Amino acid sequence: MELSGMFYWREWISASTVVWWLGTITPCVIIVYLVLLDLAYRLKPLRGLFRWVTTPFTNFLVLEDLLDPVGKTVQPPVWKRRILVVLPAAEALSWIALFFYTLLVPNSLWLIRSGVSAILWSGIAIGLTACSPSSPPYLLLLFCLEAVITAIGDLYLSVSGLPEHIGYTLLSVFWVFIPSLLLFLLGTLPLQPVLPVINVARVGEPSTNEDTNPEDAASLWQWMSFSYVEPVFKSAGDYTLNEEDVWTLSPFFKHKNIFHKCLQYFELHPTHSLLRFLIVSNSLDLILDLTLELWSAVVGFVPPFALQRILAAIEDPSPSAKETAYFYAFVTFLANLSFAQKDMFQTWHTRRCYERTRGQLFCALHYKALKRRDISGKHATSSNDEGEEETSADLGKVVNLMQGDAYAVAQRFWEFSGIFAAPVRLAIALVFLYRILGWSSLAAVAVVLAAYILNWPLAMYNILITRASWKAKDKRMNIVNELFQNLRLLKCYGWERFWESKVTDAREDELKWRVRENVIATLTGFIWTWMPSATALSTFLCYTLLAGEKLSVSKAFTAIALFSYLQEPMTALPGQIFALLHAYVSMQRIEAFLKEDEVPDWASSLKRKTTERKPLPSTSSQPPPLRRRSPGPLEDETTVGFEKAIFTWNMVPRGRQHTPFKLGPLNLTFPTGRLSLVSGATGSGKTALLLSLLGEMACMEGKVLMDKRGGKVGYCAQTPWLEHATIRDNIIFGSRFGPSNDGFDEVRYDAVLEACALKRDLAIFEAGDLTEIGEKGITLSGGQRARIALARALYSHASCILLDDPLAAVDMHTAQHLVAALSGPLGRDRTIILVTHHISLCLPISSFLVELFQGSVRRFGFVDELRKNGYLKEVIEREDLVPEAYQPVHEFPTVSSKQKFTPESEPDVFAGTPPEREATSPILNQEQSRKGKLIEAEKRAEGRVSYRTYWTYVRAAGVWTWMVTVFLMIFIRLATVVNQVFIAAWSEAYGPEDRLWLGVQNTRQAFLTVYASAAALVMLPKFEVPWKNFPPPEVSVRPWVITFSVICSTSAVLLFAYTALGYYASLQASRSLFLKMLGRLVRAPSRFLDVTPIGRILNRFTADINAVDGALQNSARGAISGMLNFLISSFVIIWVVPNFAPVAVVLAWFYIRIALPYIRASRDLRRLESISLSPAFAGFDELLNGLPHIRAFAMEERYQETFYEKVDKFQSFDHVYWLCSGWLRWRYDCLGSVVVFFATTFALLANVSNGLAAIVIVQSAVFAEASRQLVRVLAQVELDFNSVERIVEYLEVPQEGPLVTDQRPPAYWPSTEGQVHVENLVVKYSESLPHALDRISFTVQSREKIGVVGRTGSGKSTLALSLLRMVEATEGKIVIDGIDISTIGLEDLRSRVTMISQDVALFSGTVRSNLDPFEQYSDVECLDVLRRCHLTALLERRHRTTSNILDMPIDKGGSLSAGERQLMALARAILRRTSVIIMDEATSQIDVELDEEIQRTIREELQGTIVLTIAHRLNTVLDYDRVLVLGEGRIIEFDTPASLLKKQGGVFRTMCRASSDWSKMKEKVKVAI
Repeated sequence: MELSGMFYWREWISASTVVWWLGTITPCVIIVYLVLLDLAYRLKPLRGLFRWVTTPFTNFLVLEDLLDPVGKTVQPPVWKRRILVVLPAAEALSWIALFFYTLLVPNSLWLIRSGVSAILWSGIAIGLTACSPSSPPYLLLLFCLEAVITAIGDLYLSVSGLPEHIGYTLLSVFWVFIPSLLLFLLGTLPLQPVLPVINVARVGEPSTNEDTNPEDAASLWQWMSFSYVEPVFKSAGDYTLNEEDVWTLSPFFKHKNIFHKCLQYFELHPTHSLLRFLIVSNSLDLILDLTLELWSAVVGFVPPFALQRILAAIEDPSPSAKETAYFYAFVTFLANLSFAQKDMFQTWHTRRCYERTRGQLFCALHYKALKRRDISGKHATSSNDEGEEETSADLGKVVNLMQGDAYAVAQRFWEFSGIFAAPVRLAIALVFLYRILGWSSLAAVAVVLAAYILNWPLAMYNILITRASWKAKDKRMNIVNELFQNLRLLKCYGWERFWESKVTDAREDELKWRVRENVIATLTGFIWTWMPSATALSTFLCYTLLAGEKLSVSKAFTAIALFSYLQEPMTALPGQIFALLHAYVSMQRIEAFLKEDEVPDWASSLKRKTTERKPLPSTSSQPPPLRRRSPGPLEDETTVGFEKAIFTWNMVPRGRQHTPFKLGPLNLTFPTGRLSLVSGATGSGKTALLLSLLGEMACMEGKVLMDKRGGKVGYCAQTPWLEHATIRDNIIFGSRFGPSNDGFDEVRYDAVLEACALKRDLAIFEAGDLTEIGEKGITLSGGQRARIALARALYSHASCILLDDPLAAVDMHTAQHLVAALSGPLGRDRTIILVTHHISLCLPISSFLVELFQGSVRRFGFVDELRKNGYLKEVIEREDLVPEAYQPVHEFPTVSSKQKFTPESEPDVFAGTPPEREATSPILNQEQSRKGKLIEAEKRAEGRVSYRTYWTYVRAAGVWTWMVTVFLMIFIRLATVVNQVFIAAWSEAYGPEDRLWLGVQNTRQAFLTVYASAAALVMLPKFEVPWKNFPPPEVSVRPWVITFSVICSTSAVLLFAYTALGYYASLQASRSLFLKMLGRLVRAPSRFLDVTPIGRILNRFTADINAVDGALQNSARGAISGMLNFLISSFVIIWVVPNFAPVAVVLAWFYIRIALPYIRASRDLRRLESISLSPAFAGFDELLNGLPHIRAFAMEERYQETFYEKVDKFQSFDHVYWLCSGWLRWRYDCLGSVVVFFATTFALLANVSNGLAAIVIVQSAVFAEASRQLVRVLAQVELDFNSVERIVEYLEVPQEGPLVTDQRPPAYWPSTEGQVHVENLVVKYSESLPHALDRISFTVQSREKIGVVGRTGSGKSTLALSLLRMVEATEGKIVIDGIDISTIGLEDLRSRVTMISQDVALFSGTVRSNLDPFEQYSDVECLDVLRRCHLTALLERRHRTTSNILDMPIDKGGSLSAGERQLMALARAILRRTSVIIMDEATSQIDVELDEEIQRTIREELQGTIVLTIAHRLNTVLDYDRVLVLGEGRIIEFDTPASLLKKQGGVFRTMCRASSDWSKMKEKVKVAI
């Protein structure tokens, strides 16, 4: 038969037209597009326009932006490249043949189509021959997809239209096969033609953290289904996932690459805002998100439209109606599949946008912290809230910015499109509704407008509440941070309960704002959640009651489907609006932080142009810094000093009654390569001078002469700053020497250890220098901390070293050794500026001296000149700790010296170290580092979350609230089903009597079945449907309308109660768990604080408490709601269509089969994420406290790099978790589409009534959505309950003894006549550690003053802690004034015994709140004790105002100098008036003149008390009644100082003889020796 017969289409003309247009116009459009694209590249005027238009559609981060070397180019195999050429060539030949055939058999339509197709396919074949693609060409993929669709249309027309033309059918089959195969092969090409790094994981290989995420090596089809993530499921099925089992981040997600591009952007556009940058950097993801969301918004109305057509077809008795119904069921299936793929694409791109935004904010905040001027404590804030936004952010606020505000802003980028698509959905739904119900749909418009009008004032009020809530949260976090930073001191004073109440009050203040937030959220949530029901009620009422129209099943359920379709976006809309408002507030807070003052450009290595630091060669035993440099002329870059400079701490906010400290004017230059001394009275500005040289103080006038480039400066602060790391890491501090990979110079390091007298200390530790020290060096003595900080400065590259009184923390013998070290090879040719009161000790090696007085320079000059002028003698008499003639320092002991120096004046006689241990090198192998581990790894639970965890939360929220919540959930779901059943009955009630009777009977039976199920659950009485005897709606519609109104109103009441109760339960749970965790941690023993980083504790009070505050309640209720939806919908479907049950079982098996690996993997990944979050932010406390040190050593880049690594690690788990979620969601969405299709098909096959068919179709959609959400929500519940699990872990920490017991000591206890009796005392810190005190016994008489001496590790601090039960005795007992202290409460003990530590902690507040937090004493008593401690004059200089000095603001940081802080602690102790006082070198930071006055005050004020003094300066205990010498936890000597000094070979005598002030000691004791 002739081919011309093929073109006789008859009734298929419309379908053939569509196929022709697809097959002809689309190739023409592609050809035109390629021509225009080529012109845009070639023509210069169009090139710029093309770039401007396409820039938002390009990736922000490309291969050229990656900082690490890229991997290799991935080339497809040869066979694939050949097939990719052969297939389009074969397709082109078929179209060429058809083209020539149509020339013989004229047909203009086919001639045009075949010609266009032949040209395009020939061009494709030639292009693939010339350049084989290494990644999927997306334009060609789209064309192949169009060709397949067109060929399927041709095949359909050929089979159904002209079956006798076998040639056209074969051609159609060929046209389907070739493009399909080409499409498949192109989809197997990798997405990345060039691997971004060398170690990209191959798809299908076992997951390991040695490789980066395989998404960079995945093909298009693997990426579209997320199948490349499946190795994680296999690993999770075999064992619990650990850190090494999870891929690292792709380079396109690594924070270093992202933030480096951010810095480049701001270099090019310095005036752009952060928000603009975030939008520009994520423009592609945001555009795709919005486009895909609009696709969902528009195409999302296909299912409601198809539902209308299906129900209309069921009502139509014609034979072709069923075919229409099946067709639209298939259309719905295809639409749902498209949503599955759309959701997968959208999830990946929005997640990338979220992760990048969050990472950029994290890095920006951390980067800013490194440049920001450290003003913590330089001025105090007022107690009111006014102007709070102007104050500097401290640790609590910075943590909230990181873990709260950054998340809030990033979340808006993740959910960017929802708020824009919701109005589009609403508009389309209303238009669609108008086409169905006419003008009655305007009632829905009125309801929507009313909702928006009601929502507006609530939204505005919510902004105010949010700002206040964040302030309250910042305040609470600041107090929590201050509490745990100083918890040891608070325990010593028995103040922990008072501070616990302060935290509780701050938390209650925060919760008050949360209550207001919850009220607003309840109202808005109710408005938008009930809006679909309200629109249905108002619309149906107008349509039936006012307009008098018949409400058919197709119209009613289509309208309900539209309302239900709107429910999700409308329900989410208020949350999105409020979240957007919260993000606006958070963005303001972040930008305010980023605008805070910074140090000058020269003071920060991040702000100045740094030269590349070259490693110093180490070819000899002594590295270059140890060699003497020939003297030369003073060079500009080596000059250190000031030019007419005036400094102050940062500007004081308006309204503060506080005059800032001012330093200057300074106009001096320190000699290069020499040691200079800085002296002055307490509070004169010595520390401020050093900080001014570092750029840490605000320079009002003049300039600083200091070159900090290339790590030329070293710094040792008065209060040593140490990291939570090993001793070696703290000393090396990132300094690199020599050609070795690790940059570690062992010779130099060993010399530094010897110079700083650390070798003997390291020999004590089992792990040597690999011993881990806790935060702030809590496991070390004050002298050890000072010497390690000094060792860090000496080991560094620095040519200028600033030392802030490191000699104050050590005894005189050690001070001599350290001063000798400064004159040795390590200090030679270095400019050293030393703040000290040991003037005579340091003068022999000093060249220059500066004396300060009240912030000004009293005199300065070279030592020789000052000696000639007679000024030097005056300075020594005023400032020196050793007034007699100074003695020359000893020579520096070399590394090869056999004499081991003993720190803290301890001779070898009582060292007790075995010979073999003595010879052991303190530099140990890395294998021994685990022995020095202090901080335990954060615990991670395995397996399912325990039922105890769930029960803990339920009890915290209230058991009755959860019982009522479950009942409300059941009734709400039943009300929804009853509503649908009633609508079906109402709609079927229109029509003939027999149909009315049948419809009512069917819906009545449906209602009774549902009701029977509910009755079985909640024991309801028997009930009959209320509409059984209703008249037909044509007769009277009022009963139907009234019943529908009652059902909707009941749903509204239930919904409101459910929402309000949820917020109430969440509030109760968060309050209860917070208070319980706070109480347990406050009462944890000191050992727990030693091994637990503060950052880990703060993470519990931020991330985990935030989860309990917000997400937990919603996810828990969502899980229960999903289960109810799943059960009720499946029950309804199977009851209406019993034949669906076998299919449901098979589908359920698929659901379970897919869910199990996801649950296991997601649980492990979330837990890994939780424990990796703490280290990412735990270092912030150390960072903020150590900013001057970090900037002094130019180590900002190192800390930024470390932060990158920590956040990369945390986000790698988070990223893989969301990939797993995408894997599950795509498969569940596809299964859900199958469920809807089969349920609809079975309902049509079962010939049920249109009302029941509508119920089945609606419930199948509910079932699909519930099944998809159920596994995800159940997994999310388990993941969110991980926060509760982590809180519960801290509810089980060991506890100290009770604060108060039944045996209360009398009010006078301990009396002035009481004794302290220690009997066979044995103390050990843990079972794995040796005895710290080993059976010591002694008695202290009333009013006796006892000095306690001994080397580090001898047990001095342990004895002091034992007296306060900070460490509980293992054996023996301590009796104070006749009462065994183990029998009374800790608060009673610690409030009656006072300890003054060398490390003083002050709290944010006033002088009064620090002296007398309980307000037990009058102002007169407080002022008197300040006067007696010589603080009044010092504070008055700072607080120049007529108001009470007790109201002077004090910050926990640096508002007072170290000496003033020690005086404040002494005043606090004297004010307490206890009869037992323990002093730990309480005046080490005070100048000599003031120290003598303070010692006189102590003797006068404490003459009626027992004083135990842990002494480093031996001369301070020479006038004590007795001296207790400890060694290795035992008592070596215990007698009067005179007797001990007479004892030949005695330990105490040997210690004193080694001191430089031996002659003064003899005179003081007045004994002939």
